[in-house]
Amino acid sequence: MQSQDIEIFLQVARHRTLSRAAEVAHCSQSTVSKRLQMLEERLGYPLLERGKGLKKVELTPQGEAFLPIAERWQDLLREAHEVSWAQPRRHIVIGTVSSANMTFIPELCRRLWNRSPRLGYRTISLHSQEMYDEIEKRTIDVGFSLIEQAAPNVAVAPCFSVPLIGVRLAQGGPRKVDVRALDPEHCIFVPWGASYLTWHEYWFHSGKKPWAAVDNPLMLFTVIEHPEQWAVVPRGIAQSMLDTGRFEVFQIDPAPPERVFYLVTHKTPRSHAVTALQVFNEELAGTIRDGFPDIYTDVRASRLGAPAT
Repeated sequence: MQSQDIEIFLQVARHRTLSRAAEVAHCSQSTVSKRLQMLEERLGYPLLERGKGLKKVELTPQGEAFLPIAERWQDLLREAHEVSWAQPRRHIVIGTVSSANMTFIPELCRRLWNRSPRLGYRTISLHSQEMYDEIEKRTIDVGFSLIEQAAPNVAVAPCFSVPLIGVRLAQGGPRKVDVRALDPEHCIFVPWGASYLTWHEYWFHSGKKPWAAVDNPLMLFTVIEHPEQWAVVPRGIAQSMLDTGRFEVFQIDPAPPERVFYLVTHKTPRSHAVTALQVFNEELAGTIRDGFPDIYTDVRASRLGAPAT
């Protein structure tokens, strides 16, 4: 397959008209049609729906399936060209979970950008389980997972932990609440990991169960709208909620277990990523050392040459 054919297909997929794709690709509409037909012949299946009365170009099911492959092909081609640069850019791909994106990852990314020389980065949001699979495939260079598991080619180590605290609408309530005084039915439940689930089941083992559950903590900013509602969140997210002026936090006694982030990398990183990972570790240690609000207990900083917070 030729890169021009891939580019034309991507333009057609984006704009859904052959004329606009031809304009963007700086060629004639007939060339676009011919290139697409040649690509379909090489692949052995149709990419576009063809028929009278179609106002816009539609992708076939095979075309939809081929679209992410074409995008990856384009990314790989760009990376291949970067190899020939006299001074290749240092670049790293970081896997993150959604709660990390709301807390320490933005600060870490700022440090990577402001460093001299700069370290380029790309973040990919993944579930904890997916992190291990993507490290195995070398799709990402490093990731932050909330689970620890064995994988043949993956190195995993505790990075740091954060406390979980209660949050509710601002109402001047007590700063410390006995867990037995909390009504589980009014909890907006977020699955913060296996140890948290064990804690939750232990203290709320009666027939009462939360009426509501969300898998994205961003939703807590809007779904908590009644005084009786409450949720458990990491301290960094609680700080973001406090900053809105609508919420207050409270300690739960006994407290939920701290939420541990695990750093996962490939046991044999790609050669060009080795130096980038060293820089990444330095900036991660700096983020921890400077006491970013989400980070509570540093169990890794000493290994990176930074004091524990």
